[in-house]
Amino acid sequence: MIDYLRNSKWLLGIFALILVVSCSSDDDGDDEPTPPQTAAPTISIDGETSINAKAGETFSVTLNLDAEAGNKELVVSTNGGVLEVVTLTADATSFEYNTQSVPAESTEGQEYQYQFVLVDSEDRESSSVTLTISAELYDQLAVGTETLYNVTIPQDGIVTGDILFTSGRNYLVAEPLLFDIGSSLTIQEGVAVYMEVPTEVDEPRVEISLVPGATLTITGSATSPVVMTPTSVLTGDPSPGDWNRLKVGETNAPLTNSTIRYLRTEYADDGLRLVNLDNSNTVEFIQTFKSDDEGFYITDGTVNAKYLVATDSKTNGFRLGDAYEGKLQFGITHLSEVLEAEEYAIEIREDSKALLANFTLLGAGQDTEDEMYGLRLRAASDARVYNTAVASFTRRGVRVNEETPIGGTLEGPTVFAYSYVFDIREQHYRDAPFGGTRNPDDGSVVNPFFNNTTGFNEVDDGMGGTVFEPIYEVIAGIGVNDFIPDATVTALENHDPSSVDAFFESVTFVGAIENEGSDWTTGWVKNTDGSIR
Repeated sequence: MIDYLRNSKWLLGIFALILVVSCSSDDDGDDEPTPPQTAAPTISIDGETSINAKAGETFSVTLNLDAEAGNKELVVSTNGGVLEVVTLTADATSFEYNTQSVPAESTEGQEYQYQFVLVDSEDRESSSVTLTISAELYDQLAVGTETLYNVTIPQDGIVTGDILFTSGRNYLVAEPLLFDIGSSLTIQEGVAVYMEVPTEVDEPRVEISLVPGATLTITGSATSPVVMTPTSVLTGDPSPGDWNRLKVGETNAPLTNSTIRYLRTEYADDGLRLVNLDNSNTVEFIQTFKSDDEGFYITDGTVNAKYLVATDSKTNGFRLGDAYEGKLQFGITHLSEVLEAEEYAIEIREDSKALLANFTLLGAGQDTEDEMYGLRLRAASDARVYNTAVASFTRRGVRVNEETPIGGTLEGPTVFAYSYVFDIREQHYRDAPFGGTRNPDDGSVVNPFFNNTTGFNEVDDGMGGTVFEPIYEVIAGIGVNDFIPDATVTALENHDPSSVDAFFESVTFVGAIENEGSDWTTGWVKNTDGSIR
């Protein structure tokens, strides 16, 4: 029995000793510090995350690396899949990636995206960063203070493929370009296209022209129009006629399916020449600025257009001729000075049967020297004009040639109606019944065209007799250098041009702009002094 107790005490002692040691071990473990954790890796692009690079050439980007546990590798992806994995030096803090090229077959401005992920020595991945590459097709060239993309001119200047001018870049065209059948020219929002001014007398001026079967797409905006202008604006001495013209179409066949929106041409010969376009084309929001000859030269075809401004064209703001039978609405011709001995805001000629509504024709004032006309209807033209204001010219507001057919009523064939002509030095109307006549029986106004004659003043004719001079109602606010009326002026009889043709927007006001609150020229049209409205 004694031996049993002795053995039990011994066993209890051993158990207690084990328990103490065990507890001591647990206490020691709680006192030891937890090994520190390293931060996850990060990666960033040193500089811009979007860059331009020449098609067919290698691009380079510097990546900032931060891997506390040490770098392991760089994973490069594109198009949703892994492109390559690059082994990195463990302690590197930056890496220049330069193993890829922009595809040689890229189009101008075509974008490619590359994603980069940093993997550290513990196989942890950073968030990805993206680099966007935009392809360049042309070399850069400094002209004045601007850097331009120098467009490659094909043999003989004939383009058989597609040319794109992309937003964010400006371009130089040094020689004439002719876009052949099946080719296209696309110009995106905000692009400026500079036409090189010849340095030699016999050197041809730059022209961009498209034949039927080619396609033109110009898509500017009210805040970022497309601008075609000469390189001389960069040197500070531009002149009308520094480049030739933008010419769209030819007489042999109609040009189809093109778009021209928010375009301003500057210092050309013809600002915009449209030849035989049909109504599959969209033409709107265009200004021609200081053209040497015509602002808008529109001939043949049936194309309709809206929101057009011709500023300080030397010959005509608009020349509508040959067999042109389209419709135009919301147009402005603004002449701040006489540039030629005889010029017209609008000249309609040959066999044109154009329909016009809501135009404002503004001259340089009655005191201007030489002849300056508002609207001239020539030859066998058969035009009809509605809801239009003609003001501040020297010789005539509306002039009609003797051979121009006039029916004397609203049925035509030639009509100028529901309009205002005022502030003309010599003759508001000539060779046409549009201004109205005086009824000799009661002195009332005979006004079959519903224009702005309101009565007659009896004045001395200087030869001992009297004559009756018409009284013309004016539009307040419209005058020299101002084509915005002070308030809406409604046409007589509340005339709505859409009642003449469905193309016209349904409005009843006179002129191109209803009032200051509806000025569609703001932000993209230039004033005569070159400032943006």
